Amino acid sequence: MRISQAGARDALPLLALHRGVLEEGGYFISEVDEYQVSLEAQTAWIGDCRASENSVILCARGPMLKGFVSVQGGALARMRHVAKLEIMVGRQHRGQGVGRALLTAALDWAEANPAVEKMGLSVFATNDRAIALYEAHGFEIEGRREREYRMADGSYRADILMYRYV
Repeated sequence: MRISQAGARDALPLLALHRGVLEEGGYFISEVDEYQVSLEAQTAWIGDCRASENSVILCARGPMLKGFVSVQGGALARMRHVAKLEIMVGRQHRGQGVGRALLTAALDWAEANPAVEKMGLSVFATNDRAIALYEAHGFEIEGRREREYRMADGSYRADILMYRYV
């Protein structure tokens, strides 16, 4: 597995992976039908991250895209030092260390980047595997928002806010 920065050629595979993970319905707040990102918008997002000093998209690759991590730095002056982290790994690649490798690469990138001081993320309170991964990499719970999300079946999920200084 190789991890490298996303480029324009990754726009379509990133869209497909993102859509596939959302179709599972259990890990992210967006419903799959709400995800209406065009190829042009995806390509522009990748370009914007490449041009930004406080953002990056890293891809885990084998013969195909296995997963990606996005680190999005704040756009406003008072928030430029904080970056939000999001990881997506394709179903067939979970449990193989892809998420761990992506998280490690993102933290290495952030620690070498003087523009980023704090990494934050949001995760469903029911996603025990993700929470354990983040805690193993030094993230701490910053807060919990009860009944933050109402799922399609009417049940609610709490949101866990986590952070790590880099």
